[in-house]
Amino acid sequence: MLIAGYLATEKPMMQPKPGLPSLDGLRYFDAAARNLSFTRAAQELFLTQSAVSQKIQLLEQHLGYLVFHRTPAGLRLTPQGEQLFIGVRQAFSILETTLHQTGEETLEGTIKIRVMPSFATKWLLPRLHQFYEQYPVSLEIDADMTPANFKSDAVDIAITPFWVDDKNLIQRHLFNDVIYPVISPDLMKNRPLKNYSDLCGLRLLHDSMPQNAYSTHWRSYFARLGLYDLDVEAGTGFSRADLVLQAACAGQGIALSRHSLCATEVRNGALIRPFTDIVEDGQVWLTCPRNNEKRPRVQALVNWLTEETARHIAERKQILSEYTLHKAS
Repeated sequence: MLIAGYLATEKPMMQPKPGLPSLDGLRYFDAAARNLSFTRAAQELFLTQSAVSQKIQLLEQHLGYLVFHRTPAGLRLTPQGEQLFIGVRQAFSILETTLHQTGEETLEGTIKIRVMPSFATKWLLPRLHQFYEQYPVSLEIDADMTPANFKSDAVDIAITPFWVDDKNLIQRHLFNDVIYPVISPDLMKNRPLKNYSDLCGLRLLHDSMPQNAYSTHWRSYFARLGLYDLDVEAGTGFSRADLVLQAACAGQGIALSRHSLCATEVRNGALIRPFTDIVEDGQVWLTCPRNNEKRPRVQALVNWLTEETARHIAERKQILSEYTLHKAS
């Protein structure tokens, strides 16, 4: 049944109020009109369905007419609602373009990057001069193993071993890492190593970090090779992987290291690989909020990191010219 042109369940028209309605009310209307659903609009705006419905009612009271028909089958725009939707879309489009043009970020400036401490020391920092030569961007390096909270930590982008199930983040896989034992040439002269049983009595250097996506442990390494009867407890633990490498270079024992961290020492001969086995272990991800993805400074860093990781993978094939790869299951 129709009353004054509206469904019986709908309120009749009211007197419009002077002035423009609130911007929030128009924003909620825009979301509801695009989705033709208060529920989906609420999900998009991270609000409750009732909050969106109340905002639309306040907007209608201000305008003096209904913008939606509420029917059992869902929402339908009224003729006035259709006209309003066209105008609101055009206005928001102009506003978004203007804000983008007036507030567009330039390359000059600083961005904050969260990165694992050892990865920062051994992989990122030695390469950064190449980035600075190409881009007028300053970096604030936040060396921390903790996954970034992009809001509370004010981090723009992160290099992390963790993949996070979050639709609000852009996550790009950089590379799979590999681990293998390394030892100083001087120590190797005194302790020839032909097979893994020769490690008996040799100090094993390792991470003392809890098992996580970035730590390396002799027990798990040997298990991947099918070796379970070797003593992996004797040795020295370190809270940082770069300290493990320093100890190995000083001849304090044999270290288990990621290639991304020890590549320079292996390339220049400060450390050598006594065995050909390498184990695929761990991944490196680049993560940033979706609303950061198109910022020029972030794009510059993402492009450069993508190029550098491609170069890193190519160099890895040259450095590890002879190896037996044990891939992750």
